[in-house]
Amino acid sequence: MSRPVSAPLAALVAVAGSVSALPLNSPAPTFTLPDGKGQPWNLADHLGRERLLVVSTPSAAYLNEIADQAGLLQDRDLRVVALTLPGDAALKRPASPMLTVLADPGGRVAARYGRAALIGKDRGVKASYASPPSLSTVLGLIDTMPMRQQERRARGK
Repeated sequence: MSRPVSAPLAALVAVAGSVSALPLNSPAPTFTLPDGKGQPWNLADHLGRERLLVVSTPSAAYLNEIADQAGLLQDRDLRVVALTLPGDAALKRPASPMLTVLADPGGRVAARYGRAALIGKDRGVKASYASPPSLSTVLGLIDTMPMRQQERRARGK
């Protein structure tokens, strides 16, 4: 039995279902959205320090996988930023070191980023995805990036 979908959720899913309109290697547009505690979280504070995977309306299973792989994410300086609707249960998740869940009222940020987009440490958009990508896909791409290879040499890995 299917439940009716609210208009705001339908709009967010429709927008987030499209591939990002952000051109590859273009600077990532900044945004500020509230986290689960209502505190503002600003993308600009993380650009250049971390790689960021911005994902719209991820499933609970996807978020659980991300939280379970915190060590792999930390090793690659990768933070996953999950965009949800205000009131979504994901906003009440326990804290995870490399997962940030934000409320995106009206889906305005999802409209800019599409379903998922990877941002490199150089602040540029490195990949866009039509659905939340598997962690192995994202980590594999990161491992091919010149900056990541330099980091590995510097860290002796």
